[in-house]
Amino acid sequence: MTSRLRVLVVEDHEPFRRVICELLQERADLLVVGEAADGLDAIRQAEALRPDVVMLDIGLPRLSGIEVAGRLRAKVPDAKLMFVTNESSLEVVEQAFRRGAHGYVYKPRVQRDLLPVLEAIVRGGRFVSGGLERIAQGDSLASHRHDVVFCSSDAVLIGAFSRFIEGELRQGNAVVAAVTAVHERHLQSSLEASHVDVALAIRQQRYLPMNVSELLAKATVNGCPDPLRYLDAAGDLLIDVTRRATDHHARVSGCGEGSSILWSQGHVEAAIQLEHLWDGIAMSRQMDILCSYPLAARNESVQTARRVCAEHTAVEIS
Repeated sequence: MTSRLRVLVVEDHEPFRRVICELLQERADLLVVGEAADGLDAIRQAEALRPDVVMLDIGLPRLSGIEVAGRLRAKVPDAKLMFVTNESSLEVVEQAFRRGAHGYVYKPRVQRDLLPVLEAIVRGGRFVSGGLERIAQGDSLASHRHDVVFCSSDAVLIGAFSRFIEGELRQGNAVVAAVTAVHERHLQSSLEASHVDVALAIRQQRYLPMNVSELLAKATVNGCPDPLRYLDAAGDLLIDVTRRATDHHARVSGCGEGSSILWSQGHVEAAIQLEHLWDGIAMSRQMDILCSYPLAARNESVQTARRVCAEHTAVEIS
């Protein structure tokens, strides 16, 4: 972007509107010319200000973002429309593009995706964050999920992972679980209590527990973890599982705590890099992934916790 771009921000939640504006204000070539908190005001300001880009939430008071987009196409046809929303369903994304959207940013990824998506649409592209990029090209593939849950206790972690694994197995998918040996024992007990035949799933190679401590040990060089070595250590198994799942027309999903362990050991950058690498794998293979962190990790450093959240498609605190 070579000239100063004029942006209208439409978001009814004031704290999140501040987040968007602060991100935009980090760039000298961007100018926030207006802010609106409801759909009707968004249309009024867009007509008066003639912005280059209108950033829209979907769940707006008085008039939804989808309806606003439809009207703005006629009133300010030269403006680029960019949705910033918590809505992640395929139907909503497709509807947004039918109404004239040029970009679509999933709110949990706003810090990571807002500016790159903005740059892409200004250059004439169409872009969607959160693993839905191919929808902008007319593809109907479902997105991957790379969610994170901040857990207040080990019991909460076991419950979250157990529900995730059970749900994937009941859908006929294969699941890789990269957890500690202690958590694997608790997971097995929890799954069996929910009437999941764990032994059968393991024999069928549909449930594959991996010892995350051993994987991390293989990935450590001179006392420092190497995320690429971690993926290399897990790669052979993952490739084999993916191949067999594809042969049976199933998907592969995964849950794990490798990044959480790196975080707890003080290797924050390695933890975030590992999350980023896994997200690339999840996107390319259309995998669903669930990560966990202790709740304390979120409370220790707001700035660092935001970086972790930005690597995920959804964030849960439990």
